[in-house]
Amino acid sequence: MAGESVASTSIASEPGGKGFNVAVAASRLGVKVSVMMGLGEDSAAETALQVLQQHAIAPIYAYRLSPQSGHGAGLIAADGANMVSVYLGPNQLLTAEHVANAAAAIQSAALVYAQFETSLAAIQHSFALARQAGRQTVLNPSPWQPIPQAVLSQTAILIVNQHEAAQLLAWSAELLAVSPEDTLIALRQAMHAFYQQWPGDLLVVTLGALGSVAMTQAGEWVVAPAWPVTAVDTLGAGDAFSAGLCVALMHGEPLAQALAHANACGACVVQTPGVLAALPDTLAVAAIQQQCGTTPLA
Repeated sequence: MAGESVASTSIASEPGGKGFNVAVAASRLGVKVSVMMGLGEDSAAETALQVLQQHAIAPIYAYRLSPQSGHGAGLIAADGANMVSVYLGPNQLLTAEHVANAAAAIQSAALVYAQFETSLAAIQHSFALARQAGRQTVLNPSPWQPIPQAVLSQTAILIVNQHEAAQLLAWSAELLAVSPEDTLIALRQAMHAFYQQWPGDLLVVTLGALGSVAMTQAGEWVVAPAWPVTAVDTLGAGDAFSAGLCVALMHGEPLAQALAHANACGACVVQTPGVLAALPDTLAVAAIQQQCGTTPLA
């Protein structure tokens, strides 16, 4: 509520960020990862670089573009729901020229992932290079802003949460709690309609405790229920989901199995406070499957 002060029960600080979290999780899940990032001239930048190096992420295209690195503040409710405010800082100063320095790495990658904590110019040029080389491009448009057509047209896979889907698809996400079945029918129709203006391959929507859904350009529709775990802190769950989905698709998993794997990665994160230590590896994903059975409950 506006003007209200609320007491917190705990506080924590750690390196992170959407692209950072996806990179670390993907590395823990066993794939080779390279990153591009804007950094400040501060201790936060040094800590972030150390974490990436500890995960054997290389090459790292890091540019010191401002005195202060980007920062985020996540507020976690008692039920584990979160709200995040992000200062994007030097990541918004990345340019096409910076991207050009990494052209060889981009065009040799199996998949190129971006999110809106990075400048639009850098994303557009990265995706153009990737598509020229026949590589998959994956976009998570968060923090939300309308997706420029120049970026959307170069995006093969689009991953959004329910709030972003409401903006992107003009879909009433708030009705999920009232009538999940009817709202999912409406979501399916909205996703199908979106393909009339988007030439991409795969549209994925995460739905929190309801799991995730996906639709392909060919009209394949997959619903993947959430794994039955207790959410303590949902911060970073979407990043873990994205990493898990990308890794599964890179390994050639069918869409249903890829979504289930991604949901399991998100489930790993929500069960404990904090993000970095909770980002999954293959053992953690296997533990979720052993804990809940080989498939999630419908």
